[in-house]
Amino acid sequence: MVFDPSVVSYRQLLEFFYRMHDPTTLDRQGGDIGTQYRSAIFTHDDEQQRIAEKITDQVNKEWWGNKVTTVVTPIGQWWDAEDYHQLYLHKNPSGYECPAQLYGDPGVIRGPMAV
Repeated sequence: MVFDPSVVSYRQLLEFFYRMHDPTTLDRQGGDIGTQYRSAIFTHDDEQQRIAEKITDQVNKEWWGNKVTTVVTPIGQWWDAEDYHQLYLHKNPSGYECPAQLYGDPGVIRGPMAV
């Protein structure tokens, strides 16, 4: 994911992340099961790590009743997903159960946090 901090702050991005998926199921999102579906935040520096840990702790206590399984870890070596996985909801608007669609806000997948 690439984000422009002049449009969306790192904090806003993380809060959006926690609204857009279920961070309480280990290695699973909906019907998709496996470690590739784990909830994770990969950080690029100490500041991102600190902010991510703080936000994770906050949403864990305030939103998710201390059930969050999200891992916060330095990024390490990275490989991009295959092209057919890129911008998946744009290419397949009904191909996955996006929480924004469930809550009646399909515009969220086209907003500044979607690209």
